[in-house]
Amino acid sequence: MSRKGKRKRVAEGVYEDATGLAATVKVHKRQIELRFEKGTSLEHIAAWRQSKRDALLEDLDEDAELLPAPGTFAEELAHYESRLEARVGFKSDRSHLRAWLPLIGSKPRRRVRSSHVTKAIRTWQRDGLSARSIRHRLRVLREMYRALDGRHAPTPVLGVKAPQLPAPHPVAVDWQNVREVAESLKRGKAVEKQHGPNKTTAVARYASPAQTYARLLVLATTGQRPAQVMRAEPADVDLKRLIWMVRPAKGGRAISLPLDAAMVRAWRAFIAADAWGPYDSRSFAKTLRRHGWPDGVRPYQLRHTLAIDLILGGADLVDVQAALGHRQIATTQTYYAPLLLARQRRALRLKRRARLA
Repeated sequence: MSRKGKRKRVAEGVYEDATGLAATVKVHKRQIELRFEKGTSLEHIAAWRQSKRDALLEDLDEDAELLPAPGTFAEELAHYESRLEARVGFKSDRSHLRAWLPLIGSKPRRRVRSSHVTKAIRTWQRDGLSARSIRHRLRVLREMYRALDGRHAPTPVLGVKAPQLPAPHPVAVDWQNVREVAESLKRGKAVEKQHGPNKTTAVARYASPAQTYARLLVLATTGQRPAQVMRAEPADVDLKRLIWMVRPAKGGRAISLPLDAAMVRAWRAFIAADAWGPYDSRSFAKTLRRHGWPDGVRPYQLRHTLAIDLILGGADLVDVQAALGHRQIATTQTYYAPLLLARQRRALRLKRRARLA
């Protein structure tokens, strides 16, 4: 064995062995490696990797055979958008992509570098944009480059540090509000669409669709992900045997969900409305808000509500894991262990009070 010994990965493209650190950068078929002394900060090495990656990308610009036809980012985005129209969540992804236009729209797409992306992140953070939205903008930018240049092509997102998401904090939805929104949807109540910073009323009026009502009922009663509702097929829902074979999503696992009376009513409304198949979750949320859903609360939090109700009702984390379809119990623990601990502590305090009474 060499005196350097076995090396281990300590960061993206950075490895440690017995004699120090090695950093590598690879763009297309070219790779550069440089060694650093032990104790060199990872921030310094990351800056070196970013500068070298940009230099390699500059070299690639000289070889027209390796890159697509020239064009500004705005021009190529307009071409790429036509590919997105059939995608679920098209409107949301298009909005995230167009957010790049004021910053890099006039630049040749091949000349967009990680330094431009880093500058954009700082601008958005300064403007108060959430980490989740910024990460979505990075995702769609990466997808665009790989769709145009190939799956393994370099992208300006490579090596850029995305902002960290806040610690998981499940929030329960007010069931009274859910019922009021559902009733408004069921009645087909006409509501006025509002837009703009001053919430001026638009002339057009919107009636609530039966499909939105049915989807809300299924999400609220089962606690499953929107993606799982979108993937459901008629053969998966057996109302005679009272079971829904829930297809996996988001790295989870398939589960067999027993249906109670409320779930059966929800699925009957779903079937009657022919609500099968994908839908735009962003438009879904906007429709709910027009019927009274509170701002700042995601419909996805109906899933959190089910888990919270299970724990408060006496379920343990294994029960919650099974209900939500988490592949790993660690995922369930990350979100709900603090709530379980709080419930246990409360029960312990009540027992102590009973002994002293």
